[in-house]
Amino acid sequence: MNESATPTKCTRCGKPADPPVYKTIIDQAYDPVRKKKYVRQQSLPFCSEEHANHHQWSCEG
Repeated sequence: MNESATPTKCTRCGKPADPPVYKTIIDQAYDPVRKKKYVRQQSLPFCSEEHANHHQWSCEG
C-alpha cells in the first residue's frame, strides 16, 4: 500500500513537494500557560532549499 494518497505540501508556498526537503526551523514561540517565550525547533517540509532558507529568515525577523 501507499504511505499516503495526498502529497506533502511545502510549508512556505503550499505547492506539492516531490520529493520534500525537510529542514529544522528554529524560532520563538509563546507558552500561554507559563506566559513566557521559548525557543522552538520544528522539522518542516519544503519544496526547495531556497524556500526553507527564506522561511528561516522570516522567523528570525
